[in-house]
Amino acid sequence: MTKQTLTDPDVREKLHIAQVLLGGYVAVSVLTLLAIVVFSGNPDIVTDAVWIRGSILAVASPITFALGVSMAKGSRSNYRRVQIIALAQVVAVVVIESIPGSFPLWFKIENGVCGALLVVVVLVTFARTVRTAFAA
Repeated sequence: MTKQTLTDPDVREKLHIAQVLLGGYVAVSVLTLLAIVVFSGNPDIVTDAVWIRGSILAVASPITFALGVSMAKGSRSNYRRVQIIALAQVVAVVVIESIPGSFPLWFKIENGVCGALLVVVVLVTFARTVRTAFAA
């Protein structure tokens, strides 16, 4: 694993912002899973699709956060992983939001919140100063 020495204050700030937002992504995902468990008796609120996507996010978001922590410490490989995962999740959110009736409204709102957090992570990690800091 290649580590970069990140001395530029702008880069360090951007990576800190990304790390905080990924922490928010974990919090929202875990709270969503908790809501899924609490309301699991109501099939109008918790569908099979909600169970699947909610469970995946509750497992994947802490992993993404851990990668973000490593990225903020200078890991080039985890920087790339965070970029790919965040971008893929944003695309998934756009797809979920665009399919009518695929998920209940409350879950689409939750996905929109996660998507908004991840859009900023994508923007921050693709910022010129950050890309330059992790350039080979």
